[in-house]
Amino acid sequence: MLFKALCPKSPLGLCRRFMGMSNTFQPAMDATTALARERESRVLSIQSHVVHGYAGNKCSVLPLQLHGFDVDFINSVQFSNHAGTVEYLTPTRYSTVLGQKLDDVDLAKLYEGLSTNRINNYTHILTGYCGNVKFLEKITDIVKDLKSKNPDVFYVCDPVLGDNGRYYTPKELLPVYRDVLIPLADVVCPNAFELGELTGLEVTTEAACLQGIDSLHAKGVKTVVVTSGVEGTQTHLRCYASRAEEGELDRYRVTFPRLHGQFVGTGDVFAALLLVNLEDSMGDLEKSLRRVLSSMQALIKRTSEHAKQQVEKNPNAMCELRLIQSRLDLLCPIDCPQIMIEKL
Repeated sequence: MLFKALCPKSPLGLCRRFMGMSNTFQPAMDATTALARERESRVLSIQSHVVHGYAGNKCSVLPLQLHGFDVDFINSVQFSNHAGTVEYLTPTRYSTVLGQKLDDVDLAKLYEGLSTNRINNYTHILTGYCGNVKFLEKITDIVKDLKSKNPDVFYVCDPVLGDNGRYYTPKELLPVYRDVLIPLADVVCPNAFELGELTGLEVTTEAACLQGIDSLHAKGVKTVVVTSGVEGTQTHLRCYASRAEEGELDRYRVTFPRLHGQFVGTGDVFAALLLVNLEDSMGDLEKSLRRVLSSMQALIKRTSEHAKQQVEKNPNAMCELRLIQSRLDLLCPIDCPQIMIEKL
């Protein structure tokens, strides 16, 4: 998934207050303390993988490991590079994509090995891109089995279907996500297009977005974050988030400046950081959003600045995320005061 966001340069420590908007941000621990932290958390991540560049597990595993999570990852596909379009000055794609796809039988064998050896003990599950219906159905079987073993296992589902009005996965995945997998999830993070497909709504306005979020809450999903695609402007983007639990409902509108450029894999980083920060904040959605977006903005800013240097030399240059170079920002984000969070 793509997630376009950036906070422009601003003096560190600058603080703004907006009427009705929260701008609180607890100082993060220093990097040494963060790296020394020990957890007993294990994640099963089932997503795509690329040899070169960043998408799927190549994006998600590093942030999780930086924060001390053990990660067992299964690659739904293993490709030479991603198949997405990068936009900076002009849309650019790799000329070819080669590799292998895991099928449902392969996935079943891998999980059977984990189960037989009694090493399928996880505290978290994260799922992303899947390009095959039977494979997705097998994922649902795995999630159900893990939930039966441990009802408290925390499942974050990124229902990757498409973006900007078009599918880039088979449409046959939709009913599996909608009717089977999403009701098992604790957190769902679609973009506006995916939310619309999952709920049968045209999600182009805030009202439609909130209605779609309510539909997912009705399926039992406690936390929904709509990452992009609702009422954006030339200068700003918005995401919406909602948490429903024990009869209480907390909703947020998050507004932040737009950065020129669109890069593959940012949605996968976002989902991983959301998992991390929801655990660290004990489910505090507002605090989690601020930390995740602060990390994302630093990552995209660094990527955008690098992309500018590349395309000045070669307009057709492919621009990959500067994930490794941004590892400190992933671990210990610095607050960006231009993130405006309104409680609805």
